[in-house]
Amino acid sequence: MWRCCIPIISSYAEPEPFSEDQTLLTLYSLAGEESGGFVTFRPRFFTDIGKVLFSSPGQVASQVQVIGAVDVRELTPSELIRAERELWTHYHQQTADRVNDRLFAAFTGNKLIGVARCSRHPDGLEVDAVYVLDEYRRHGFARSVMLHLIEECGRQETLYMHSKIELMDFYGSLGFYPMPESDLPKTIRDRFGFCMGNLKGIDVCPMKRDPAALPADLNT
Repeated sequence: MWRCCIPIISSYAEPEPFSEDQTLLTLYSLAGEESGGFVTFRPRFFTDIGKVLFSSPGQVASQVQVIGAVDVRELTPSELIRAERELWTHYHQQTADRVNDRLFAAFTGNKLIGVARCSRHPDGLEVDAVYVLDEYRRHGFARSVMLHLIEECGRQETLYMHSKIELMDFYGSLGFYPMPESDLPKTIRDRFGFCMGNLKGIDVCPMKRDPAALPADLNT
């Protein structure tokens, strides 16, 4: 089973002069993972994230301290209920289908901090319910969980999803691209049947990831 351990970084710095423009630019560059229009990063950038101290604008980190590690792996069937109780209780009260769902998650110690689901429908695979606890966002954990999901589920098969408009750049960096709503597999399309033809009205865009249509660097 593929697994990935990622350091969580905290930092401390003595205050020193730092312009407001520099602060904003630095924060924008680190916020990329889940905000449309920002630059996205792979997990290797985590070792540099301690260069900015978020608690007080205008401070620069002079020291970086690793205080833990994040383990990214697939949940076992007995663990699926943890996603419902510990994460999805904050996110549309999702539930897991023990037969058709595979869940991929990030842990720090025994704490479950992020998850993504791949559901097998009769006519295709759907990715949804991607969620990271508020206090762990902006550190690349959603990307790491999605990369694991893609590795396990999307190397040979097409993945479909309904992306929030603001997250299209994030999913685009993982190989997903917009598609016509009418081209979605029927089972997946029917989940949003109540707003057929008006997905933009709820800030949602259908996307797909077809491994056969991707450049090699996005399918390795």
